[in-house]
Amino acid sequence: MKKNELYVYSALSLAVLIPLPGRFAYGIIVVLMLYFFTILGILFRKLSSMFFEYGLHSVLIVVMLISTSILIRQILILISPFMAFVIGVNVYAPALSAFILGNLYRKTGLSLKDSLNLGLVKCNAFSVFAIVFFLIRDVLGYGTITLPGGKGLLEIVVLKDNPISFLGTFWCSLPGGVALLAVLLAVIAETMKRLEILGTSRGFKK
Repeated sequence: MKKNELYVYSALSLAVLIPLPGRFAYGIIVVLMLYFFTILGILFRKLSSMFFEYGLHSVLIVVMLISTSILIRQILILISPFMAFVIGVNVYAPALSAFILGNLYRKTGLSLKDSLNLGLVKCNAFSVFAIVFFLIRDVLGYGTITLPGGKGLLEIVVLKDNPISFLGTFWCSLPGGVALLAVLLAVIAETMKRLEILGTSRGFKK
C-alpha cells in the first residue's frame, strides 16, 4: 500500500466504516456489497464505453450504482428488516467507495480482465482492513462475533465474562470507532515506514 492510498482508505473508512454499528455482521455485508459494486462498475464502464462518449461514463455509473443500491436495500428489507433498518442510508456507502476506488485507480487501455484484476486488488486491501476493523470492535465492544441472520444478528460469544464496562462501551461508541481507526491506520503507516526503510537499506547494500 502506498502513502496516497493510505489517505484514500482513511477517508473511505470515515465515510463507510464509522457510521455503522461495530458488529462483524455489518462488516461482512459492507465488504460483499463493495465487491459487488466494484465488479459491476467495471463491467458497466466497459459496456457504456461501446455506446457513449467518455464524458458520460461517470454520470451513467453514478446513476447505475445509486439505482442498484436502492434495489439491494429493498432485497435486504425482505431478507432481514432489522439489519436493513440499522444500516439505513449507509447502504449507499459501498457504492460510493467502489466509485471512488474505480476512478482513482482506473487506467486506460486495459483489457476487461486487467481492469477487473486491478479493481479487485484495490478492493481486497480495503476489505481486509474493514473486516479487521469490525472484528476487533465486535470482540472488544460486545465480546461476540456476529453473523448476518434473517431475524437479526447471529451471535457467537467469544468472551463469556464480558460485563458492560466503560472499556467495552467505549469501543461500541462512535469515539471508540474513531480511536480504533486511528490506531489501525497508525500501525499500517508505521509498518509501511519500516518496510520502506528496510527496502532502502537493502538497496544500499546492493
